[in-house]
Amino acid sequence: NSHLPWSFRPNQTRMRVRVGEQYETTYYAHNDSARPVVGSATPSVAPARASGFFQKTECFCFTAQTLQAGETRDMPVRFIIDPSLPRDVNTVTLSYTFFKNDVLTSRLVAGVAPVRDARLAAAP
Repeated sequence: NSHLPWSFRPNQTRMRVRVGEQYETTYYAHNDSARPVVGSATPSVAPARASGFFQKTECFCFTAQTLQAGETRDMPVRFIIDPSLPRDVNTVTLSYTFFKNDVLTSRLVAGVAPVRDARLAAAP
């Protein structure tokens, strides 16, 4: 979002996958600011009716992410598409919105507590 001073994009924009098999992809993230920033990602799957069939087994969205000033990182996502996905769904789109986590960023800058990969309450 506009309050998060990061560049963020998928490293691979398309994948051909088979249902029931595990895959991994990564997303590029770069902190464009001169300060450390903590971000939290919210995933979205489209079409909405496919979301229950998209199972993330590892995701940067499970935890808050800290990027130091100028730091670049590839963030992994591992997933499986459930074989019971309706046959008429041929394309599934995964996207993320990253938000600046103001509370954790303030704590980090103040030196209150380390926040690297702090657990979020949100379910995967």
